[in-house]
Amino acid sequence: MTDRLAEIQQAIDSFQMDAARALLREELAENPGADVYYLASQAAINHGQRVEFLEKTLELDSAHLGAREELADIRRVKSEPAQTPPRPALESAPPRVKLASFGKRWLAILIDGTLVALPTVLLMNLSGAFLALNTAMLSADDAVIAEAFSQFQNDFIVMNLLVSAAYNLFFMTRFNGQTPGKMMLGLRAVKKNGARFRLADALLRNVIGYTLSGMFLLGYLWALFDRESQAWHDKLAGTVVIDERAKKMI
Repeated sequence: MTDRLAEIQQAIDSFQMDAARALLREELAENPGADVYYLASQAAINHGQRVEFLEKTLELDSAHLGAREELADIRRVKSEPAQTPPRPALESAPPRVKLASFGKRWLAILIDGTLVALPTVLLMNLSGAFLALNTAMLSADDAVIAEAFSQFQNDFIVMNLLVSAAYNLFFMTRFNGQTPGKMMLGLRAVKKNGARFRLADALLRNVIGYTLSGMFLLGYLWALFDRESQAWHDKLAGTVVIDERAKKMI
């Protein structure tokens, strides 16, 4: 497999369909071979186009095993009696990938949370918040201590939210659905429509959505029972989280 075909396959496996189709258009114009048409069938925009590309693959290489098997499956389904319901399929999930497990997703969140906490503490220290709290703790007045602690707590929450927002907006858009925590575990958040993560997507999912999911952790726990393992922030942004180290059909 050439470097270009390997790049196309990687884009398809990562559910980056817009990127895969752009590369395929270039490759079909330059080297319209059987393998290129087969990859094009995997990134087809509809069923009819997929069949067309599979047939073109076999026209160029009649022994192409993948195209032969997929066309056979399509024709077998079409020939089944009308009363026989088709096998259920997870239409919105990415092809040839596995949805990330709940445990891995939580571990990634903990890693990212730790990485966000470090600059938060540093900025709080630079702002003088720790010094103000320590000064109040030396006071014998319980009311002064309680007020200082409450102020410190509020300042920390605001600072943490700001750092978290900047962290997620940067990494999710720069690395197309990955934060350092997800990178370490081979996870990626992908748009169900195959589009690349934009700033608006990251804002909706990782800032507004995380705030909603964090309410008593209900939004995160929802992923345990959801058919596509979506938390509330995933549903809000139209995303699923995949495990790129365990690719397989789902």
